[in-house]
Amino acid sequence: MSQRTAAAIEHNVHSIANRAWHRLSTHHEQLERRFGSDAEALWHDHLAQRLNELSAAIAVEDCQLFASKLAWSRSAALARGLTTDELDQSLMALHDAIADELTGELEDTDVSAAQHYVNKAIGIISKSATTVGKPLDAGSPLNQLALQYIQAVVAGNVLQGMQIVADEVEHGLSISDALLKVLLPAQTEVGRLWHINALSVSEEHLVSYTTQRLMATLVTTAVHKPDNGYTAVAGAVSGNVHDIGIRAITYLMELEGWRTIYLGSDIPRNELPGALDGFEADVLLLSVALTSQLAETTKTIADIRSNCPRPVKVLVGGNGLSESTELWQQIGADGYTTDANSALQLALEMARSS
Repeated sequence: MSQRTAAAIEHNVHSIANRAWHRLSTHHEQLERRFGSDAEALWHDHLAQRLNELSAAIAVEDCQLFASKLAWSRSAALARGLTTDELDQSLMALHDAIADELTGELEDTDVSAAQHYVNKAIGIISKSATTVGKPLDAGSPLNQLALQYIQAVVAGNVLQGMQIVADEVEHGLSISDALLKVLLPAQTEVGRLWHINALSVSEEHLVSYTTQRLMATLVTTAVHKPDNGYTAVAGAVSGNVHDIGIRAITYLMELEGWRTIYLGSDIPRNELPGALDGFEADVLLLSVALTSQLAETTKTIADIRSNCPRPVKVLVGGNGLSESTELWQQIGADGYTTDANSALQLALEMARSS
């Protein structure tokens, strides 16, 4: 039942979102006045994303997964001036639109089960406070360095921000610590600031692109260990444009002597089997940022198993898998990592066992 229901929601995301927006705008005309000509497009995207998260949660039969992502998006929306009533009404519009669109395609019990997930998630988030992470501790020298970097870049002093970190590397800070204990925490802080509406999208993008540029510069000039004989292909699953974490891991693997093939973000599913075979990969590292990408990740891994002649090990990681320690097994991966150091260790173990 769960797979059938999840697939039906995924297949009908846009039509359900359209119905939900029609219901919402009919009963809350102020939304169109507040958002103007962009109202329909903005709310459609918001509703479609909630549906993708719902589909992922139903597929793995974990309502808490949906509630967690719902709470995260809710706090971001509240920080941008939406009211709890408007957000509650948008969820009820989704609840009703699911029945409108899927009745006839699914059994009534399946439709009711999907609506139950929505109701249960509303109940969960209404009883718990939403956290957006702690700010960086300025009392920590490396956190202080990360904050100085952010401040310089956001102010438009990109080269100065890069030089702040490069100078510390020149004076003894390891490349690994620069990436894992300065630049990645800086990205987490930037995400937190965006979440609470303290940074704009353009400012967040500026820091992210500067971080990518700086990581490449630091690694290019660093000393690399001898070739270890293994090849890792890495990138972000189709639909995932957040790839700084997996890029950092790939750079660290390169320093450790791996031959690394970084394919970037949003990799088309049908490209991977051929790439893995052509590059003679031992391990694939795949980043999954959102729970809404779980279905695509499952299909991607299944395609690799069916169409890649090489017995490549698949190692997954990312925030999209962080809500449950069992999700990586459900999507068919060979392993799961929560941090860069364990990724390097597990990837090497996988390559040696191939």
